[in-house]
Amino acid sequence: MAEHIICVTADGGLPLFSRTKRGIAPLPFPVMASLNGVHLFARNRDVNLVRTSTTDHTIVWKTYQDSIVLISMIRNRKSAQAPDDCPSYQTIDATISDAHYLKILDNIFHTLVLIIGLDELCKHSNVDRLKKDLRACHKLIDSFLDPYPNCRTPHHFGVISGCIDTVLCDETSLLQEHLNAFVEAASSMYGCLIGGGRVVCATEKWWMLTGQELSLLGRLIDGLNPSATCCDIPVYLPHSSANVPHRLLIFSLIASSVHSSLAEGGVRVCVLCGPEPSLMEVQSRLVERFWRSGVDTLQKCVLSCEKGIPRHVSNRLPAGLLAVILINRETCQCVVSLFPNNSESLTERSIAPPTELSAQELHKFLREFYMDVVGTTFPLSDDIELDGDNFDLSKQISANNVQCSSHYQCLDTHKVFALQRLPHQIFCLYHPTAVPNFALRELTVNSLDLLTASGSF
Repeated sequence: MAEHIICVTADGGLPLFSRTKRGIAPLPFPVMASLNGVHLFARNRDVNLVRTSTTDHTIVWKTYQDSIVLISMIRNRKSAQAPDDCPSYQTIDATISDAHYLKILDNIFHTLVLIIGLDELCKHSNVDRLKKDLRACHKLIDSFLDPYPNCRTPHHFGVISGCIDTVLCDETSLLQEHLNAFVEAASSMYGCLIGGGRVVCATEKWWMLTGQELSLLGRLIDGLNPSATCCDIPVYLPHSSANVPHRLLIFSLIASSVHSSLAEGGVRVCVLCGPEPSLMEVQSRLVERFWRSGVDTLQKCVLSCEKGIPRHVSNRLPAGLLAVILINRETCQCVVSLFPNNSESLTERSIAPPTELSAQELHKFLREFYMDVVGTTFPLSDDIELDGDNFDLSKQISANNVQCSSHYQCLDTHKVFALQRLPHQIFCLYHPTAVPNFALRELTVNSLDLLTASGSF
């Protein structure tokens, strides 16, 4: 993840904002000025500077709409082959696609569009006013710098994969009926039910939004104050409606609970609509009418989807499976489950875990494995779009090599296996000693078949 994000105007290099990851010292102004200066120097000589790497960091530039320039600094991963006499030795990981670095900036830019709109962002006439407006984006931008700022357990992976975080549960069909009726009564066709920042079910039109729009909306909803009972937020859809705002109505159905991994934010229902109806009208007339009879089902959903997948499914997964990511590239859905077949919840788990790895470490290893595989062994997702002038080495590599359907790594701390069977991709992390190497593929295939058997994902 990025450590620093800098935004400046493209024409004069005037700073608009600078955000830094928690625990990292902010960049001095001369350094920020130098980063912008070298890009401006190259641009004035018809050179498109995209990326450069130092011993410690990778620096990426990208210009949007000939109006603003975003700059990110990303710390390089420590070399797995670092010499014993030089533990701090770092190397540039050439296997990571340029698109992963550029994706960070794409997410930041479309976050700005989501909050203030494309015209306001790119056709500004008053820089001071724009800087003030952009303050509303800071909290959401900061969430990209911290992999899991709000989550006691890091179940979220959507922004990295360009999808929206989802949970699988047996109660989906019943809750879908409640949701469809509620959204229709609110004079809309776009709505979803969210538990802890992850979609439980959504209307057909909601799934027609782009993967980036879905992931950004999920990120926005997940970052709201969990104690808020309802809210009305104007949003611009970066791809569907970048200049005309919609209203995102959010209503709390079940309050947050410290006893569940879906604690953060509780259970909420969201509707994307126009000027009507009003927030109070929906809150007073529709919420209780359509959801009162579904409270028991909602509570069952929270309990059964604590791990992101139904308990009866998780119990049938391989015993050595420590974490799994399942992605549907067609619907832009992503399911993450940590310790899926552990009988106890992550929040109630005893002191002796099935592995010494924490939930955060599992998430980190899966994230790094995903970035190694996607863009090299597996093709990039369709929603990763690069400007024509931006050169992406991974696309040149993919054009001259046959892409594989599987990829695995065996390390001292864990083993990982990725399998692609479009539209699905699955990334599994296994215990290093509980699963032999020859069984990795078969266990991953069985896990994919089990998780997709219902046809609901």
